[in-house]
Amino acid sequence: MSAAGTQKCLIVSDIHFSPLYASTEIDTVLKKKLSVSSFDEWVQYFENTPAQMTLDTTCLGQDANYAVLRSAITNMKRKLPHPAFILIAGDFIWHNALPADSILKKKTILFIARLFKDNFPGALIVPTMGNNDTYGNDYDLQDPKFLRDFANAWEPNLPTPSADSLKANGYYTCETGNLKFVVINSAALYANTKYPQAAPMMNWLQNNLSAANGKKVWILTHIPPGLNGYNDQPFWDPNYTLELTGDLVKYASTVKFMIGSHTHFNDFKVVYNNAQMPQPVSFIRIVPSVCSNHGNYPSFEVAEFSTSSASVSNETNWYLNLKKVKKGVKPQDVIWADSINLKASFKLKNISASSLSKVIDGVNADKSGQALKAYVNFYNVGTPIPSAKTINPGNIQGYLKADSLKEQ
Repeated sequence: MSAAGTQKCLIVSDIHFSPLYASTEIDTVLKKKLSVSSFDEWVQYFENTPAQMTLDTTCLGQDANYAVLRSAITNMKRKLPHPAFILIAGDFIWHNALPADSILKKKTILFIARLFKDNFPGALIVPTMGNNDTYGNDYDLQDPKFLRDFANAWEPNLPTPSADSLKANGYYTCETGNLKFVVINSAALYANTKYPQAAPMMNWLQNNLSAANGKKVWILTHIPPGLNGYNDQPFWDPNYTLELTGDLVKYASTVKFMIGSHTHFNDFKVVYNNAQMPQPVSFIRIVPSVCSNHGNYPSFEVAEFSTSSASVSNETNWYLNLKKVKKGVKPQDVIWADSINLKASFKLKNISASSLSKVIDGVNADKSGQALKAYVNFYNVGTPIPSAKTINPGNIQGYLKADSLKEQ
């Protein structure tokens, strides 16, 4: 039960559901079968396919099978049966999907949307598209047919005016109470692309921020701006990152929250003004994934926010420790009991650009290793990952650099 003046919402990302899980990408017989099957037939097929019903450590390093997807949505409903709204930060489609799989991609979006709508009837659902969500190749900009099919999949939980804008442009706004969601399509901003649709969208974003008319704004996207701490490469075209940071500085009193995903891990970026003594003025949260493709445990977030100011007061990432799942238990009966709490992780009094900036400073200044340990635990969402993806003393400075965005 939320305290007076607060509400809770669900934030979900990187589902990457694979209807072909444990099959081969060239299994044309299965692809044809699923492409002409109904929702109920999909469920029947998955529930009678052992690989699709497997929920254990073999899921690590894989896209989500039906067991992970079904268990995730069941636990979202268990933790928050009546969310104020549901934000989904993109990448619904499995990795390595081909342009020839367009019919199956469409059915996959419809299947996921149906599961959410059935479990949260009438809830406002605000989705954005990820780099895998396209009828083309990965990172290709979505064509009009995909935009239409994607928007149609989420109606009526996505309001018609928002769906119409999504179909026409690939981006849209949506409102509830005094909160306005501004949903942008990061596929157009990706660093290795030069799509002409990017500049008009960024102008549209700025216009929406300048004309918020007292509404508080949350920005939702898939690929976050700035540097990727993993490889020190820019996520977006750097010019658009600079443009966004300038907007976040200018409209810091309006933009109360920005959500990205894409990395599959838990992180944040703090936006600073670029005065002689830079001050933290805004922040971007990067939420972890449902799928375990990067070796991470499946996760989703419950965020608590003020109904008046729209400021986020706490965030909890619930995750499934795949090592604890008992053999033979049905996916819908598995309880996601473990969690990482943002305030508790870093002993924060509040969640703000200033408090998260102090986390960065604290990791830099700490010689004991405890601050780094807290950062790693938060980033990994409880997963012990013995790989180069794990943050360690040798690469932490790259991550902290990536966490700091400054207006130029």
